[in-house]
Amino acid sequence: MRAAGLRLGQTVHVTANHQSTSTEDKPTVMRVVGVVVLPRFARGSFAPTGLGAGAVVPASVLTEPNQSSGCAGPLCYNFFLLRYRPGTDLAAQNARMTAILRANHCPITSCTTTGDQRPAEIVNYAGIRDIPLILGAVLAVLAVCTLAHVLLTSVRRRRRDLAVLKTLGLTRPEVLRLVAWQATALAAAALLIGVPLGVIAGRQAWAFFANAAGVAPRPDVPLSLVLLAVPVTLLLANAIAALPGWTAARLRPAAVLHAE
Repeated sequence: MRAAGLRLGQTVHVTANHQSTSTEDKPTVMRVVGVVVLPRFARGSFAPTGLGAGAVVPASVLTEPNQSSGCAGPLCYNFFLLRYRPGTDLAAQNARMTAILRANHCPITSCTTTGDQRPAEIVNYAGIRDIPLILGAVLAVLAVCTLAHVLLTSVRRRRRDLAVLKTLGLTRPEVLRLVAWQATALAAAALLIGVPLGVIAGRQAWAFFANAAGVAPRPDVPLSLVLLAVPVTLLLANAIAALPGWTAARLRPAAVLHAE
């Protein structure tokens, strides 16, 4: 539709099944009533459909009577589409359909079966679908390391302040809670900024990818996972704060202040 400059409700002239001896075209005027995404439908040397290519039309437009094949009309088909129930073994069904065709003496050059008609783009992207997950895991590890480094560095730089607070009566559990609250504040700030920006960026990235691939740009935001990330991140931040907090709690005020 984008290449032809068409929109819903407009009309288009459609021609199909031309014979090489045709002297004139007889296009059919049809109206665009919807948008559809097609899998890869192909047979022999015919141009295949796919993402962003093809159309759904009434069967009467594509019918091609052929006396030699035993079909004089009005509707003749040169291929059939089958939809299997979820969980069906496609390879086994493909072999079964091939055996049925051979048992009915259909030549192998004329009758072929294809068990998986996914578009080539989907097949290609399926090979790299785990890369975003791997990238997300790497970024999560980097975030954990960054938070641990910030907390450890903060404890080292604030040794004198912590020593003064312990001299004034701050206990070890209170020091642990102090570091835990610092980790919680950092994690909360990251969530407050990162979650909305991540959702917006993810939706925009998917819309750009879907439009380029020729599929419907309808992003699916897993709200339950997004909400689950909040408590998980806060718990992880407090777990990371355990080591820096323990280090801060073991500070000896006399030794630190004497060194200062």
